[in-house]
Amino acid sequence: MSDAPSRPVYVVTDSTADIPPEMIGDRPLTVVPLIVEIAGQSYRDGIDLSRDQFLASLREGHFPRTSQPSIGTFQEVYQERIDRGYDIVSIHISSALSGTYNSAHAAAQAVAPERIRLIDSHSVSITFGWIVLEAADMAAAGKSLDEVAAHAERRTGDQRLYAVLETLEYLHRGGRIGRSALLLGSALQIKPIVQVRDGTVEPLERVRTMRRAIDRLVTLVTEQCPWDHAAVFHFVNPDAAEAVAARLREAQPDINVITGQIGTVVATYGGPGLVGVGGLVRPRAVEGGDPA
Repeated sequence: MSDAPSRPVYVVTDSTADIPPEMIGDRPLTVVPLIVEIAGQSYRDGIDLSRDQFLASLREGHFPRTSQPSIGTFQEVYQERIDRGYDIVSIHISSALSGTYNSAHAAAQAVAPERIRLIDSHSVSITFGWIVLEAADMAAAGKSLDEVAAHAERRTGDQRLYAVLETLEYLHRGGRIGRSALLLGSALQIKPIVQVRDGTVEPLERVRTMRRAIDRLVTLVTEQCPWDHAAVFHFVNPDAAEAVAARLREAQPDINVITGQIGTVVATYGGPGLVGVGGLVRPRAVEGGDPA
């Protein structure tokens, strides 16, 4: 290995990480927005379109479409950080759910592939947002490109995401699940519970009534304790989110848990009424060795 000092590291992610702006602070972290298109008008996720405007468009019958940032957008972000002397760890939404990772990869190859590490999170929303925040904290502490990237890759195995939906219709209309999965959740008063596994959204269970679905969600989540970080996220369902957060804190009093609404891209596929939990569980100890 070279004895030359390593360059500082900057972390890049995309807006589907759903990281609250106040949590970014002065971390070496930048967020590249995806694009939401409504009635022929394009908006940058989290910049040009408020959640209230987005919800109003849904209620007016406009189904949004989303698209990944352009290769050129990523090139500009990468080149600016490279010119400032940084190496880059770029962490993104599952490549099975979005073309964002592919755009970022093409940009990295064009700019400086030896100085940019791409991480496919295999997840979505604040679930991988926690990995982004940990990576940014390591970068701020002066860790090397190899160290930050290796940590982020390792933590992808600690992700968990469960959500209750009012309906699977939005996932189906957005092309994220097939017709057969949609039909599983279409019976009267059935509330589907989904999980993200191996980078894709999978129907997990069907529960009658939202109250029972929330109870089951809490059970699924508390079975994963202990968590290092967790977020209870929702879209126009704050009371359910706060109730789930309170019960999670009861199950694990030392948990770092936040609550908030998901961004417009993720809400496009989850739909109004969604409530879920995403985060990182504590790495399990390996028998006869250190934690995994």
